[in-house]
Amino acid sequence: MKKIKSMAGVACGALFAALSNPLTTKAAVETEERSLGETMGYALLNTVMGIVIVFCVLILISALISLFKYINRFEQKMAAKNAAPVPETPSVQAPEEDAGEELADDLELVAVITAAIHAYEEAQGNDIPADGLVVRSIRKAGKSRWQNA
Repeated sequence: MKKIKSMAGVACGALFAALSNPLTTKAAVETEERSLGETMGYALLNTVMGIVIVFCVLILISALISLFKYINRFEQKMAAKNAAPVPETPSVQAPEEDAGEELADDLELVAVITAAIHAYEEAQGNDIPADGLVVRSIRKAGKSRWQNA
């Protein structure tokens, strides 16, 4: 970061020197015929000034991008501060039993879904401990997502 700041200082100093150069203002004011050497000198000066401006802007953009990690940390701190403590629940909660439904079928469904998620995550290369998945609740959705589209 110190290297970027020092490079930005040097580039901005060169930009200021190029902008405050009396030849630049003289070139903008003069309208009479110039020799090829003078014209090429002014063209070179304009080129250098353009390159310096571009690099100053690039340095400013890279400094702005390097600040993004602090934005992420700030968001995480705010989320942790605003998060309410989650009460501990048992690892498997069966949904409330409706009249005529068997609770054993729901527990089997929970076990099958949990095993499928565990197998999928292992296939993706994510390491999940055996007791790492917790099913909080299972409920039937009122509408399918296709009906909401």
